[in-house]
Amino acid sequence: MRGLSEAQRQQQLLEALFDPEFARPHDALPGWARGLAAYRANAAAHAAETLRARYPTLLAMLGGEAFDSLSAAHWQACPPARGDLARFGDEFPGWLRQRRDLAAWPWLGDCARLDRALWRVRFAPAAGLSDADLRRLADGDPERLALRLAPAAELVESPWAVVDLHELHAAPDPDVDAVARALQDGAQAAWVWRQGFEARCMALDAPALRWLRALRECATLGSALTRVGDDFDVAAWLADAVRAGWIDGVDAFTNQENAPS
Repeated sequence: MRGLSEAQRQQQLLEALFDPEFARPHDALPGWARGLAAYRANAAAHAAETLRARYPTLLAMLGGEAFDSLSAAHWQACPPARGDLARFGDEFPGWLRQRRDLAAWPWLGDCARLDRALWRVRFAPAAGLSDADLRRLADGDPERLALRLAPAAELVESPWAVVDLHELHAAPDPDVDAVARALQDGAQAAWVWRQGFEARCMALDAPALRWLRALRECATLGSALTRVGDDFDVAAWLADAVRAGWIDGVDAFTNQENAPS
């Protein structure tokens, strides 16, 4: 593999690891291939540990044996696209939701989505909010401004009480009755962010969810303010957002086409 880049070498190794040829019994393989088969087994074990770290709520819900069985199936169905196995598992929530054998537990995929968001924000870039952004926010016309939410912040909406389920399963011995009640509680939206080095999440009430949806969907801050209504304290949210690092920046626009200045 001389002359290949590191990424190309990693890609060739991944292709070899998932070649059906190496699913044969080890004694049917030549010596060099037995080494690659052993490497493949070690990579699968590492992938399982990666999923355990990324999806602790699922691990607590399913138990180690069932979780590792799903990890092995996911490793085969959705092999990593990169050589860095630490990034393996982004497709796990969607894959869980598509499995017919898990249809009796439809909340698993959304609980995994929250776990994934909590993992992602740990490694996302910090917010870049500056003093100039704050001056723009204080003095500018809301119809010519737009807030950019921080990369280390995510909104996760679910028909299940994912925040409650996450918190309950963070305990060493989850309260079975409380879990049963949470599964009956219905939809919950989670706001996920990193504060310092810690990933955090909280459940949003309806006005806060409406506000974050508006920020995501509206072209300007003015449009978002119109949509959210009077039952939400935007000033209090902005103070919390600046303190917690939820805003990446404030863009100013100069014309009706909302072209950035």
